[in-house]
Amino acid sequence: MEHMRFEAAELLTTGQCPFNCRYCYIPKTSAMKNLHRDIIRDLKNNTFLDNLEKVMGKNLVYFSFWGTEPALTLKILQSKLKEISQRFPKLKQISFSTSMMLPEAIIDFAKALSKFNVELDAQVSLDGPAFITDKNRFLGAAKKIPENFFKLVNMCQNISTKLDLRWKSTLTIDNIKEMNAKPGKIDDYFHYFQNLNQKFKKINQNKNITLQDQSYLPTLAVPGKYTSEDGKEFAKFLQKLHQKKYRSAYSNRLDRLLKFYDELGNKRKMFTCSGGDSNIGIGSHLHICHRTFYLDEDKYVESVLKEKDIENWDVSFFRAGTIDYLRKWYMPSVDKEIEKMKFDYIMRGYHDFWALAMASTEALVKELALCGQAEPIFLENKNYLTIFNLFTNTCLSCPMENILNTGCVSFTPISILRLFGNGAFREIFQTT
Repeated sequence: MEHMRFEAAELLTTGQCPFNCRYCYIPKTSAMKNLHRDIIRDLKNNTFLDNLEKVMGKNLVYFSFWGTEPALTLKILQSKLKEISQRFPKLKQISFSTSMMLPEAIIDFAKALSKFNVELDAQVSLDGPAFITDKNRFLGAAKKIPENFFKLVNMCQNISTKLDLRWKSTLTIDNIKEMNAKPGKIDDYFHYFQNLNQKFKKINQNKNITLQDQSYLPTLAVPGKYTSEDGKEFAKFLQKLHQKKYRSAYSNRLDRLLKFYDELGNKRKMFTCSGGDSNIGIGSHLHICHRTFYLDEDKYVESVLKEKDIENWDVSFFRAGTIDYLRKWYMPSVDKEIEKMKFDYIMRGYHDFWALAMASTEALVKELALCGQAEPIFLENKNYLTIFNLFTNTCLSCPMENILNTGCVSFTPISILRLFGNGAFREIFQTT
């Protein structure tokens, strides 16, 4: 039975990645080779299309590829474009996030899309100059990724496909500490991306290709065990940023919240993450979003829990009890209507109602302030606390992060409250 509310779907399309980025939320294990093989099988035999149609009917408008590096299987998906367009006549856009290490696959895919009147949105993972990107990803990445990016732009100058490109910069707390110690590196960060944007404007003559100008504004890595001291470092970083007349992505998010403030009372879902509302992740089970892809695979979960010294991930975030809980309530089988109804009921509580989320955040922030792990202003100014509470539960909305850290879809992790509650939000609020 199709779900009339869903119009966007995230599909698991890869299970391998050649990199071990420091902040990646996917633990890389030996089980991933077999997982990737199974995904390729399902892509080729149309299992993924059948599952999509069971859930979406003809309603699919926005389609995104997720996993590790989507470019690894673009050739297979390219061969399915005609069938995808026939099954989903409302489809307007295909998107994915990429390390930009396989530009040829993306070029071929973009050219093939021109026959189907479907736009392509590609998010390019690039964290900044070499002192950031080469540490977070691999040596030489800060040079190689832009080289491949401009190769793509050059090779797509004659395409009729609408291609929307954007940067995705992710900073670790270590990156932030380094820039705090040497504030000139903040200028290096922004100049790096501004120069890339200027080069794009000079090279690109195709009106169908665009690059989102402010997409490089920094965001922080999640998951993360952020402490109060990390929060103070983050606040210091934002202060230096604003003194230099730069902005962060979080300032833009607060701008949006304030702009549409009048809608808060009756349109909560307008401000929450779309996962489990208009958007759904699809594998062998449904997922709130791509964040829990792989967690319905027994062999993969077992490998993460057993293997030690996984380079790119803190496995202490990964708990068997939490995964069992996720599977029971938040990963319904594509073929079981009762499971899907239970899932939908729980997600409506998250997207439509404020009381539990707001009450829990207020209590936690007050407790943190009482024990010196958040600013005392939260105990002194009720209005400020309320605005912070709204910011946390809208601009930082992430139901999956809530569940994985707290066991409840409506509870914001203490880590996030420490991160923004020690001066960072005050800095964002005062400069918005």
